[in-house]
Amino acid sequence: MSDLDQAFRATEKNVEQGLKAVEDYAQRLQTDDRSLIAKLLICAFVALIVLVVVIVATGTVLQTWDKWVEPSKFFLGILSSVLLPVVTLVIGYYFGKEK
Repeated sequence: MSDLDQAFRATEKNVEQGLKAVEDYAQRLQTDDRSLIAKLLICAFVALIVLVVVIVATGTVLQTWDKWVEPSKFFLGILSSVLLPVVTLVIGYYFGKEK
């Protein structure tokens, strides 16, 4: 076996290792992006739940519930019809995949 053949084999091995490292890096980036999207959506969902609870508590404490009914219904409607399905979809799509 000549030195040139050994150099080619070593270079091919280095290229394969480099390609594997790039694939691993891309996979980690994709996982990080998915995680960030899911965290942001879950935080938005939790913040909206907290907002509904604060509005209901404020209306109850101040006993002026009539002005707080519409905003709480609006936020509750957003929670149940928009944000909850999106959170469920994102979590199922991003974390339910096989690797």
